[in-house]
Amino acid sequence: MKNRVSMTARRLFIRRWRDRFREKLGVLKFTFDWTILLYLGIPGLLLGGRAYYGLWREELPVWMAQLPYPVIPVLLLLILYSSGGISFYIEAADVLFLRQRPRWIKGIMLRGLVASAAVQAVVLAVAVGVLSPLLVRVYGMSWTEIAGLSAVAFAVKLIQMLIQQLLGVLTAGWRQLLLRSLAYSGLGAAFGAWAAWAWTAAAAGGANGLAIAVALPVLALLAGALGWLRFRLRGRFDAEVREEERQRTRLTALLLASAVERPKAPRPGGSKPWLFRRWRRLTRSRQPEARVAEALVKAFFRGSEWKLYAQMTLAGLAAVVLPPYPAVNLIVYAALLLLLLYWLGGHRRAFFERELMAILPLEESLEYRSAAPAMTMLLLPAVVVLTAALGAKLFPPLWGLPAGAVCGVLIAWWLGGFSRGWGLAFGRRTKAG
Repeated sequence: MKNRVSMTARRLFIRRWRDRFREKLGVLKFTFDWTILLYLGIPGLLLGGRAYYGLWREELPVWMAQLPYPVIPVLLLLILYSSGGISFYIEAADVLFLRQRPRWIKGIMLRGLVASAAVQAVVLAVAVGVLSPLLVRVYGMSWTEIAGLSAVAFAVKLIQMLIQQLLGVLTAGWRQLLLRSLAYSGLGAAFGAWAAWAWTAAAAGGANGLAIAVALPVLALLAGALGWLRFRLRGRFDAEVREEERQRTRLTALLLASAVERPKAPRPGGSKPWLFRRWRRLTRSRQPEARVAEALVKAFFRGSEWKLYAQMTLAGLAAVVLPPYPAVNLIVYAALLLLLLYWLGGHRRAFFERELMAILPLEESLEYRSAAPAMTMLLLPAVVVLTAALGAKLFPPLWGLPAGAVCGVLIAWWLGGFSRGWGLAFGRRTKAG
């Protein structure tokens, strides 16, 4: 009978695991264009592999060689706390059938815990693999010490997942937030103190074997106690299903966070935009195309698109500054300009496809004439920031920064005029298709 129960729980778990995997794969297929992702992913892997090879074989940058050791446990904690939790593969319909068979439920939950731990072990292994050049070349750690650090970090991750699961089932609201913050802070402080102890012991000429031998049994006992408490919970099936759904939809929520906004509560005076609250001219010209361009730019920055615009600018700033090779900086900079041009051109075309624009008596050529000033004003902030950062990276910052800002204005003006012909050709192909 016991073998039969084990076989049934195993088959049911495998079926649910396959369903979850197909669900996540479907979300990724729906969110990303695989052709574009392939074109961007292959160059990204090649550039990343070349940079990783340089970290092992070439001379390290000065700022990287001077990084203090506490940066490593902080980075590991950030990765551990943001890499997901436990999925027990429990469903709401289990209350009708499986709830009457506690062995089946425990078998599925135990397999879910093992599967979640395996996923987190892979994530941690990748993170440690990326950090291994620093650990070996900067801090002089051996592979045995790196394995010990990984084992302790993995045990900390197990405890963090169990704490998250327990607090998600037992508490809610501000109590859950407060208790989770306290527990995560205490766990992080303990891991940081242990990392400092192990580093001090290794720097003194000894090995950190004692620190690992002390930490692993303590963490194993704590994880075992938390796991025993979690599997002994009774009468909280609704909270368990709610926490399971939160883990199940975590990927979907992460992908749609920037696309779907939380509904805002209505205000008595109405909501006011952050930018362009008052009527002010953006250009001196009073031609119809200038007025339409102003309306387009104000509509863009008054809406929610400015958040993604700011995020893309900051991410592009880091992508332009961080690569150590001038050729890579120029390639990334050109790719960012093309990406901005394509994205903002789509918003410009969507502005003229609105129902209000169809009602207004506008000339057919107005969209073409307003493309250059509208795209110039939309591109100007991001292009100036990116070009100034590129100038400061490639040349001495004292004169490379202002020279890059001036060049950014000229490049934005040139791209604005270039986008007019490109947008017209794109519109013709779209209508023809």
